Formats: sequence, C-alpha cells, structure tokens
Amino acid sequence: MTLKSIIGSLPSYPHHIMNVFSGTNSIQEFKQVFKALIFSKDIVTGDENKTYKALLEKSLNSKNMYTFASGRMGFYTLLKSMNVKKDDEIIIASYTCVVVPNAIIYSGAKPIYCDINKFDFNVDVTKVEALITDKTKAIYAQHTFGQMCDVYALKKIADRYDLPVIEDVALSLGAKDGDNYAGTIGDFGYYSTDRTKMINTSLGGFVSVNNQKYLDNFEKEYESVDFLSTSFTKKIARTFLIDLVMMHPYLYWLGKFTNPVFRKLGIVKYFLDEQKHEKDKITEYPYPARFSSILAIIGISQVKHLEENLAYRREMARYYNSIFEIYSDDYIEDKKNVFLRYSFLIKNRNYWEKRFASKIDLSIWFKTIAVGKNSDFEDIHYTVGQNSKSEFVTEHIFNLPTHHNITPKRIEKLLYELKKSGDIIREEKMEIMEF
Repeated sequence: MTLKSIIGSLPSYPHHIMNVFSGTNSIQEFKQVFKALIFSKDIVTGDENKTYKALLEKSLNSKNMYTFASGRMGFYTLLKSMNVKKDDEIIIASYTCVVVPNAIIYSGAKPIYCDINKFDFNVDVTKVEALITDKTKAIYAQHTFGQMCDVYALKKIADRYDLPVIEDVALSLGAKDGDNYAGTIGDFGYYSTDRTKMINTSLGGFVSVNNQKYLDNFEKEYESVDFLSTSFTKKIARTFLIDLVMMHPYLYWLGKFTNPVFRKLGIVKYFLDEQKHEKDKITEYPYPARFSSILAIIGISQVKHLEENLAYRREMARYYNSIFEIYSDDYIEDKKNVFLRYSFLIKNRNYWEKRFASKIDLSIWFKTIAVGKNSDFEDIHYTVGQNSKSEFVTEHIFNLPTHHNITPKRIEKLLYELKKSGDIIREEKMEIMEF
C-alpha cells in the first residue's frame, strides 16, 4: 500500500455514505456465523454444504449444482473437465473481469475477445461466429450487470459448430428467460456470491452442469478439488462479520479506511489473485477450492430471501429509470433483467463520480476491458484498439447499485443534476432485443 493510497483512505467526518458492498445480509446471519465460529466443530465440510446445494438446485431448477470457494474457481474447474488443451480458444466478451481470462489462461487455453453492444453491455452476438476457428473450444455467454445476453442466439451458433456454451451468471443470479434461469440454459453456468454480487456469502460461487455428456468428467474433476483450510475459512468468516458492520452506510466513512489496514494485517481475507496470470503463483490458498460450510449457513439464508432481494433491486431500477429513462418499461419489468447495477453511459465520468462521492461510493464497473487489470493487456492476450465499443464503454460507463442498503432519495438531487447536465450519452431507448 502506497502513502498516497493510505492518505486517500483516511477516515473523514462521521456521516452516512452508501456503497456497493454487503447490502443483502441480515443481523440473523451475523449471529449464526458468529455462533458457528465459536461452537462449531467443523466449519469447512459440515452438512450445511449439502443443504445449500439442495436449496440452490431447487431454487434455480438445476439438477447438478456444485459449490466452490469462488465463481472463478468453478469456471476453471469446468474448463479442466472439458479437457481444454494448450492453445485451445474460448470466445469471451472484451468487457469482463480479469479473473475470467486468468482462469482460461490457467487451463492452458487462450481468450479470444469479442466486442459488445452499447445497449446492454453484453457480447455482440453478430460478431461471434467470425471468431470461431478449429481451435475454438467454447463460447462464453456473460450476463453483464444483471442483464441477460441472448444466450439462445449463442446456442444456435454453438450448435452449428458442436461447441458448448458456458454462461457467466456472476452478476445475474436470479435472472430468468421464460421458465429457465440464467445459468441453466447453456451447457454450463457458473455464479459468484461475493460481497459485491446479487447475494453475499463473503466469498463463494457455484456451477450448474446442464448437459449430461459433460457430467461424469466434471464430477471426476470436482472430486480432486480441495477444501480451504480451517484457518483460512475462519478468516473469511471473520471478514464477513467485519464487513457486515464496517461496510454499513453509517460506518463506511470509517470502514473504507480500516478495510485496507485490516487486509494489510491479515485480519480480513479475500481472494486477491487478479494480477496473477500464472496459476502456480497462487500459493496462499488452493486454486480451485470448495465452499466452506460456515459460509453455506449464509448462503442458505440468502437464497431463501432471493425473491425479496430481486424485487427490491427491480424497484430501485424503476426509480432510477423514472429519472433517466434509459430503458423501456418493458425492459425494466422483463425477468431477464435483475439489475445488480443500473448502468448507462455518460460524459465527464470522473467529475460525476467525485460529485456523488460524499453520498455514495460507486466503485464503478467496468473501467477497463478486464476490470482488475489496468495496463499490460497483452498479458491476457488483448490488444488495445482491438474492440472499439468495449473500449468506449470502459471510458463512459456509470452504474448505480440497487441492494437493500441503498436509499436513492438521499442522492435524488444529484440524480436530477446529472440528468439535466446533458452528460448522459443516449442510444435509442433500450428495448428487449431479438436476434
């Protein structure tokens, strides 16, 4: 940590400041985790894992769910189960998190980047087929910011070439197209449940295997995946407790300072492998790793309240949309869109991010083509200038969180100020798109 970053993190005067973190959890979950830390004999491999798995399968109508310590680890495991070889290619959107290309590189394959649409920030389906070669191993369907991409169109393309489709539901848990949940439509789906996602289990993720022809290989690969150590699991559970308190809007003015200090001291723990493009450089914990049962306690509660969570987020999206009118009413109400964040494009983003900062820490996603990496993109096989729409969006994206700790009335004046500024970059009003 540099002196500049320490100074920048110094606590300001006590005041209410909203943020993107830990906005779906309850005091009851705090009590349950605290009690388990003190009294439970097994916080890693306990029966809560089985209960959580069964609840996920029932809630998302999937027969084959497998829990992991993070979504990225689940993605890596499914790639390995597909027998991905050196120089195989996975087509992904050039607007994602760096852990996605990292997992592909760890498997021996190479990410191939496709440009995105500016209306929903998802992969441009019309550009995918031109990227398919005899080295292509899979097509990646990322549902960005809680808005589903056209996974059925991607499946049609994939079927012509006998390729699997992997859905990335890290940002879109609970989104639904007709009777089918995101993550259960492609051959695989994987999800993330860390503190910035639709539900928060501190760290965590899971995989849905939807195509029976991949199931045996996946289960064999899964059997080789280790659990996290008890000591590391305790640190994650402790992190959940600390975050739940210190990331609350009434304490975030202090928590923003204490969090990097606690990280430096090893008091709180996250998976910080974004800058590691070689798997053998990850030494603090096994990669991949399975989910710990003390975190499954949180997951069980979170899934039980998922519908309430989604309803609140949609209400926030309606509120934001009543001001900005970015999306059509039909788009807002469509169950394909769950709005982890309400996102749109603006000019002068740095100005507006600072303008909002005294009321809300926006932590805007994604400011690079692979958030978590700000330079040297050749490390992840991307060439700057390659995909113009993706790079344009990284410079202009602006998004507003929607979880239960967000009270938009507190920033209403700023929202109207932004609307009246003329800085919003308007495409045609976003409708439900058909390809």
